[in-house]
Amino acid sequence: MRTLNENTTLKRIWRAIDTVFEVFCILCLVATLLIVLWQVFSRELLSNSPSWSEESARILLVWIGFLGAAIGFREGAHIAVTFLVDKFPAMLQSVIDRVVQVLLLAFGLFLLVQGTQFVIDAQAASLPGTGLPRSVLYLMMPVVGAMLILYTCLQAFGVSTQRYAESDDVAELV
Repeated sequence: MRTLNENTTLKRIWRAIDTVFEVFCILCLVATLLIVLWQVFSRELLSNSPSWSEESARILLVWIGFLGAAIGFREGAHIAVTFLVDKFPAMLQSVIDRVVQVLLLAFGLFLLVQGTQFVIDAQAASLPGTGLPRSVLYLMMPVVGAMLILYTCLQAFGVSTQRYAESDDVAELV
């Protein structure tokens, strides 16, 4: 049986990993904004758009899409159609919840394995605008797969992964 100190240590480790993940997502968003602003500025005022800017922004948008999906899952922000499941008995709802967790774990594993394979397979080709290996485009797939596995496991063991959950009072006002 785990002690309180072990649980606190595990939670600290998870929160540290999660914070790095979230900060990286924010940095990608800021970098995309700055790159697009530079591209517009240089095209409109300098009449010379850099060749790397569009491709870099596109890569970062793909990364933000993957990262945002994982954060949305962590926060429980994705759409869940539960009107039918809510009518089932509590025992069946619990079974369905476990099946969904297993499917999400399988999806995370799929992203991890296939994403790693994509990264390996795409290393030989390069992107024309930046000269970066094409594998950079797929780099977030295994990262997000690992985070999805982590979030699913934590949720399966009853650990709340939400960091920005609204309190009941705030939710009632909206």
